[in-house]
Amino acid sequence: MRSMVKQTAFLVIILEAWAASRAAQAGENEEARNHYDRALKLVDDGQLEGAIVEFRRSYDLIHQFAVLYNIGQVFVSLAKPVEAVDAYQRYLADGGERIPAARRAEVEGKIARQKARIATLEIHGPPQGAMVRLDGMEIGRAPIAAQVRVGVGTHTIAASAEGYDPAEIEVTVAGEDQQVVELVLAKHMVETPPPAPVVQTPPPVAPVVQTPPPLVAPVVPPAVAPEASAPVVSAAVEPRTKPKSISNLRIAGIASSTAGVAGMVVGAVCWAVAQSRHDDGLTNWDLYRDAKAHQLRGEAQNYATAGNVAFIAGGVLAALGVVLYFVGAPDEQAAAPDTHAYLLPTLAPGFAGLNAGGTW
Repeated sequence: MRSMVKQTAFLVIILEAWAASRAAQAGENEEARNHYDRALKLVDDGQLEGAIVEFRRSYDLIHQFAVLYNIGQVFVSLAKPVEAVDAYQRYLADGGERIPAARRAEVEGKIARQKARIATLEIHGPPQGAMVRLDGMEIGRAPIAAQVRVGVGTHTIAASAEGYDPAEIEVTVAGEDQQVVELVLAKHMVETPPPAPVVQTPPPVAPVVQTPPPLVAPVVPPAVAPEASAPVVSAAVEPRTKPKSISNLRIAGIASSTAGVAGMVVGAVCWAVAQSRHDDGLTNWDLYRDAKAHQLRGEAQNYATAGNVAFIAGGVLAALGVVLYFVGAPDEQAAAPDTHAYLLPTLAPGFAGLNAGGTW
């Protein structure tokens, strides 16, 4: 009895799992059908790229091989023979014996026509690990061992790697061409700044010291004694004095003192005017306190400032003039003494001879 109960419970679990699986499959089938229907509408509207997306989403949900045939047909319309051949070949592989012979022959004929529009490329040259791109799409890192299939037309092959300058090349191929593409990347050169110019400093030159010529003592002619027979009546030397003149410093001192006195006079006048304006301003302020009072007080302040500046400047100039006057006093040399000598004959009662005299 217990054995029958266990078997019954086991069957119930199996049935529930089968029912859940069928429900999930039904949901996936419904979603796949919706994507398939959208794809057909996009084909009708000419939006083939969008149709490819919807067909692939439908196939991924239920893996219905018939959808691959539709994908191949769309790729043929997009002139993408490589993708069309891949879709057709996968269709034949997934469908297997379920594909009728007539349809298989048809698909094989389509594959042959598309292969006639495909060329193969061998890409050489990029350094190890370089990223290789075909028409902007990454196809792998170098080295690319397998041949790359491309459709008829012009294609761009590009590569980039760290430490290298990126490079690209365009190739134009016809159906069933086999080309070797050499894509060489140059190493990236880091520009270094030029070295700073070396400034050569000339060696120091010893200063040339000019030696003054030796001093030569003046030659004094020997004194000649006067002849006894030639009496000297009188010999006198005129005194030598340096002429007195007013120096330039004294002239500047006089001018500076004059300007200083004038400045102090101007300062005094400004003070007097400032006092007058100040008094008028106080009178107007006490009576009216109007704009005139403000103006008079401002003028008083201005005149007082001007007076201070003029008086200080005048005092400085006057003091400077006094200093210059005394500094510029001319050097006075004392007059040479009045030097003369004389020799006179003398005749007197009981005496005859020569008298000599002079001043030194």
